[in-house]
Amino acid sequence: MAGEKHLRLQINGDYVSSSPLGGEVWACNLRLALVFGSVDDVGTFPSNWSPVANFSSHSETDWDTTTTYGIDGPLTSTFDPESYLTDYVMPSLQVWMPTVQHHGISRCTGASLYPCDTSGNAISGNVAHGIFHTPVAGTGSGSCLPLENAVVNSWETHVLGPRGRGRIFGPVPPVGAVDGTGTLTDTYVNAEVAAGKALVEGLSYSGTGGATAHVRVVVTGPSSGGGISPYTKYGTIIGLRVGHVVDTQRRRRNKQPERYVHDTITQV
Repeated sequence: MAGEKHLRLQINGDYVSSSPLGGEVWACNLRLALVFGSVDDVGTFPSNWSPVANFSSHSETDWDTTTTYGIDGPLTSTFDPESYLTDYVMPSLQVWMPTVQHHGISRCTGASLYPCDTSGNAISGNVAHGIFHTPVAGTGSGSCLPLENAVVNSWETHVLGPRGRGRIFGPVPPVGAVDGTGTLTDTYVNAEVAAGKALVEGLSYSGTGGATAHVRVVVTGPSSGGGISPYTKYGTIIGLRVGHVVDTQRRRRNKQPERYVHDTITQV
């Protein structure tokens, strides 16, 4: 089979502009199976839909949406990226972001939805954007951990081995997320699991009728087909894990200005 397609959802964020972190950005990426019919726990992405030119924009109470494409499925079935952003993505982010495990200095600015081919990249540069009128901030208080300190949400699927697992790095946590040994507290870990579960469930969509669009968050990638072909096969996310050890993601602080203190060495 050739011409398999899927969606990539990029969650976009930044930091309060008045802080020293104002020049930084962060992002999380999720792959979605868009299937006109039921979504398998382990399956191959469909090849029976295509993005078509459709330049459109809408304004909602809390966000604006724009798109360069729509999706034509089998027979007369269609999928509207703007409607999916408005009905599922943006409301889910409004619940996921303002939690105590995400520090208040970090903000979610919106999301981008791309139709992708087996390269994993957007088809013909198409994208649909959802942008909050006011970025949604976390509610964690006190000091925050360094930006490169990140908490990993690890996805589980029915696909065995490393190719059946995926992950995202969440927004920066508050210092209160760690205990005296530098590991995450049980309270934080439990809250992070609950937030990640709600996010994945909130992004799931099931149309009515056998040939209507269904969307599930999945794990896929260059090796998920066992070396057969990149971004072809997928595993639907059925669980997640959050560990007590803080991970690192250096690229989260690439633009952060660093202050140095210097002194000269005097030789005796």
